[in-house]
Amino acid sequence: MPFADMSPWIRLEPELLLPLVEGQPLIHVRRKRPLYYQGDAATTAYVVKEGRVCITTYSQAGMEQQLYIAEQGALFGEHACLLNTPHITSAVSIVDSTVYTIPFPVFERKLSQHPELNQAVMRILCRKCSLLVGRLLSQSSTVSLQRIAQALVDMTQEYGLETEEGTEISIRFSHQDVANLLHISRVTVTKAFQSMTQAGIILRRNNHILVRDRTALSQLAVGSLML
Repeated sequence: MPFADMSPWIRLEPELLLPLVEGQPLIHVRRKRPLYYQGDAATTAYVVKEGRVCITTYSQAGMEQQLYIAEQGALFGEHACLLNTPHITSAVSIVDSTVYTIPFPVFERKLSQHPELNQAVMRILCRKCSLLVGRLLSQSSTVSLQRIAQALVDMTQEYGLETEEGTEISIRFSHQDVANLLHISRVTVTKAFQSMTQAGIILRRNNHILVRDRTALSQLAVGSLML
């Protein structure tokens, strides 16, 4: 499975779910505030209008595993609604966000009224399934450096700003954020960043990552370059 299919950032064209969100109320969620917690009753589906929402789950021991980041146009919370079960994940806004809220009876009714909406929701569900399967495969068969490099490739594609020195990733994130997203240790992430910095591939500047050599970063992600 190509790494590009495993990108944990899900962003969709706003028009894709237009029949679903038309006329639905918007809520404004401050940074680090939850929309729902794991175990809550599922009564509402959500679509991101602006911002980013992290979908995460916790083991019985309290270990956090981030599953994906819902960005503009992304649907989330629908899985538990469709199965009529409590949420098996939590949803927390990463930045100040604006989100459509769709009560499940409205969600069901709009699916029955718009065949094209059914197809869009099925594609979204399949995308999420492929993402999670890919993540499982990568954990068992891919070295950590490749996975970390691919995460940087994904962020460069989504948030890259071209400068004279390279491509700057406009969002801020910590080594722990990357570790949580990829389900690896923070120490492993730190060592990988140090190796890429020493090789001249990346540079941390003003709390942002500057990718100085995108070709080398892409080669690391597919395993054709070793450090």
